[in-house]
Amino acid sequence: MPPRTPSLVSRPLCHYCKAPLYLSRRHTTSSSPNPPLPPITACARLPTRRLISLRGHDASHFLQGLTTQNIPSRLTSSCFYSAFLNASGRVLHDVFIYPNADAEQEEPGFLIEVDANEVEALARHLKRYKLRAKVGIRVVDEGELSVWATWGKESGSEVGSTMGGLDQRAPGMGTRIVLSGDRKLQGLEAEVQGGSYDVKRMMMGVAEGQGEMPKESALPQESNIDYMGGIDFRKGCYVGQELTIRTHHTGVVRKRILPVQIYLAADSKPPEGLTYDEDNNIVLPPKGANISRVDKKGRSAGRWLGGVGNIGLALCRLEIMTNTTLTGEGSQWNPEHEFKVAWEPDEGREGGEVKVKAFVPSWHQSRAESQKLHRN
Repeated sequence: MPPRTPSLVSRPLCHYCKAPLYLSRRHTTSSSPNPPLPPITACARLPTRRLISLRGHDASHFLQGLTTQNIPSRLTSSCFYSAFLNASGRVLHDVFIYPNADAEQEEPGFLIEVDANEVEALARHLKRYKLRAKVGIRVVDEGELSVWATWGKESGSEVGSTMGGLDQRAPGMGTRIVLSGDRKLQGLEAEVQGGSYDVKRMMMGVAEGQGEMPKESALPQESNIDYMGGIDFRKGCYVGQELTIRTHHTGVVRKRILPVQIYLAADSKPPEGLTYDEDNNIVLPPKGANISRVDKKGRSAGRWLGGVGNIGLALCRLEIMTNTTLTGEGSQWNPEHEFKVAWEPDEGREGGEVKVKAFVPSWHQSRAESQKLHRN
C-alpha cells in the first residue's frame, strides 16, 4: 500500500508570519518519536527550564550589573526576557526574570528562569559576583515551582494567583507562568508536552537555552536576543556591555539564528514554505554541524543548532542564505543556490547529508526597523 500523503493546512503561523507556512498532520495513530503539531490554544509545562530565587536588600542593584536589561525600570512589571553575558560579550544564559516573586516578603526578590541544564552554573555565576551584596541565592527545587507556557488564550483570571507575564520574544508566543507545587493550569483547551512548545517556538525562529545558544560562544545579537527584547541599549554598565553596544551602533549583524527546514537530496526542489511534518523520519544533523553550499563553493554558510522532525534552528550568514542585504557591498544570495549539512560518522552515529533551507520570520523586519529608529 502506498504511504499516505500528509494533509496540509496552509495558514500564517499564529497569524503573524507572512511567509507561506504549512502545518502537517496525519490522521492516523502515529508511532513517530516527533512531538505532534501544537494546537492553536494550549499550555505546556516546561521541564527544560528551572528557577533560581534571588532575594535581599541589594537584589535589584546586584542584577543591574550583571544582566542586559535595566532592572530598576522593571521592578513593577511582569516577567521579562534578559541574558547574562561573559566579559567578552558572549551569551552565558538566556533567562526570564520575575520581579517581586513573593509579595509576602518585605525584601525585594526575583525568580530567574534558566535552562534546566545550566541552573547550577548560573547559581555559581551569581555567587561569584555576590561579594558583600546583601542577597540570598538559592536554586529552587523542581517540586516547589514549575514553569509553564500558554498560547492562544491568555487570561490571568483563569490561572488564579500566579507569577508571569507575556512572552514578548516574538508575536504569538503567549504567556509565561510560574505555578507552585503540582498545580496545573485550568481553563485552557489542551495541555501538551514540552516538545510541541519547542515546535511552536522553532517555527517562529525563537532559540532557547544553551543547546541552541552555545555558551560563551554565541553573541546576543546573533542569537536574536536584541530582536526578542532582551537588551536595554540605554542602561548603564553591565558585564559584557562593551561589545554588545558597539555591535548595536555599527548596525551590522551578519549572522542570525533562523528557522530552517531540512529535506533530502532526492527532493526535486526546495520547500517553498516552512513545513512541519511530525511523521518525518529524516535523521537530524549533530549540533554544530557546518552548513555549506551544495556545490561546495564559497565560505561556510552557517551552523546547525538543533531541531525536531524536519525543522530546526541554524545560525545563518544572512547575505549567503537569505536575500537580506546588510551593507552596500551587495548580497551573495542566489535563489538557485541550495545548502546542505554533511557530517562524518562519530561515536556510533552514522554519517549523513541533508539539504537545508532558511526562512526569515516577518517579525525580524519590524524589530530591525524599530531598532534603527531608536539608534538614530
